[in-house]
Amino acid sequence: MMGSALTNSDAVRAQATHRSAEFRWAPSGASLALLAPVVLLYWQLGGASSLLTDPNTGVHVRTGEWMLAEHVVPRKDLFSFAIAGHAWCDWEWLCDALYAVLHRWRGLAAIAAFSLAVLCFTSLLVYLAARVHAGGMVALAVTCLVMATTTIHWLARPHLLTWLLVAFFCWVIERARVRGHGASLLALPLLMVLWVNVHPGFITGVLILAVWGAAEHVEGLLGLTQEGHIVHAQWSRWFSVAALACLAATLVNPYGIELHKHIVDYLFSPSTVTAQVAEWLSPDFHNPRLHWFELLLPLAGAAGLWHGFRGRLAWCALTLGGMHLALASVRNVPLFAILCAAPVSSLVEHLVQACGVGEQFHAAERSLASSALATVTCCCVAGGLVIAVGWRPALNLGPPSSLPVEAISHLPPGRLFTTDRWADYVIYAEPRRRVFFDCRNDLYGPDLVKEYMTVMRAEPGWQGIAAKYAFAVALVPDNSPISAALAASAGWRLSYWDATAAVFVKEQL
Repeated sequence: MMGSALTNSDAVRAQATHRSAEFRWAPSGASLALLAPVVLLYWQLGGASSLLTDPNTGVHVRTGEWMLAEHVVPRKDLFSFAIAGHAWCDWEWLCDALYAVLHRWRGLAAIAAFSLAVLCFTSLLVYLAARVHAGGMVALAVTCLVMATTTIHWLARPHLLTWLLVAFFCWVIERARVRGHGASLLALPLLMVLWVNVHPGFITGVLILAVWGAAEHVEGLLGLTQEGHIVHAQWSRWFSVAALACLAATLVNPYGIELHKHIVDYLFSPSTVTAQVAEWLSPDFHNPRLHWFELLLPLAGAAGLWHGFRGRLAWCALTLGGMHLALASVRNVPLFAILCAAPVSSLVEHLVQACGVGEQFHAAERSLASSALATVTCCCVAGGLVIAVGWRPALNLGPPSSLPVEAISHLPPGRLFTTDRWADYVIYAEPRRRVFFDCRNDLYGPDLVKEYMTVMRAEPGWQGIAAKYAFAVALVPDNSPISAALAASAGWRLSYWDATAAVFVKEQL
């Protein structure tokens, strides 16, 4: 009998070894998650050039170049004649410097490649956080849904680093909570020192820790056993200490407490301009990229309620709170998607097991690993990264049909009025020219925003504003109200026109 048992054991071991050798070449679920953004980029968005459709990337490049030349962070505005000398808190200064370095190396293509890499590692971290609570198949499916939802704002701008760091915070927290290693949370304040200097979204990290700390405290108060009360109290202290340490770490920036004052004033001041900014408005569900968000919403809502009824208050608060913020402002949709990855994965895994199809899912995971799909995906990421880095004609800000690419070469000297988006492009294409108003809406304030909108809409009083700021040149969309008003004005002359833009010059009296 002993010999038979050994024989069977050897057979099982040999079979396991054979399966291990069979799938050794195949990438894991984590590898597939890492490559998912490349597939989404070329399948849904049309390639690396889609990351550069916002000319605000050019403003970051020129700001970074100024810093590399002057060896200081900017404290006064660099680009506008309307607010010359106005105090400026560049809350993305470190990312600006990085963009300038990348731009010197290989132009905008290097920035696009870096942005794609950030998205890939964000996807990997989302998968790892989901994998803590679910099988590989479920975690990969949820990760793909989450990353597809974030495509609404895939642009080569610093906010991508906030997504990466939110995903990292979530992964560290989920892993620490499951393994019972609260001390690992103390690594997060070190990361916060980087976060506070690349994007103002650092406040999200502090809020995540605060929500977890508050939830653990409440769960401790509601605990039915003394042991449970003690455990939740200990976790509440860990999260509270980590949150306070992260908050203290946010002071490690060139502007000190002034950065925090600027953010609070921008977000919560009665005179905030966020109501005039498209990114701060509620989602427009006519946008086809938001269809993924529509699919995620009911899943996240069900997960938040399900976890809430089971006493998992942190997941409930983060999921439902994130849902509220996403419905209030489209810029919060990607953050909501990343935050709800682990709760949604946990719910889906529970449903899979409850339906008795867990073994089928494990078989599907093995089938996926042994299929040619993994090889195709690897080829996609290799080709995508090579193309993005520059093995193709240089990438440009665009698309050209939405920017005054040709018209800008026909601009005479003088104070320029143009759209905020085109002003960003002018800053990049003609660094020495100053603009009236660009997309840094946190800098200009409500009064200047109102004046800009009055001119753009050609509303009563626009001529007085043009005289006030001594506009000499206007670069405007051909079909805009201000273009029609300038064409009808005796004081302005059309000097250039194409299918995208019109250039008007102020007549000298």
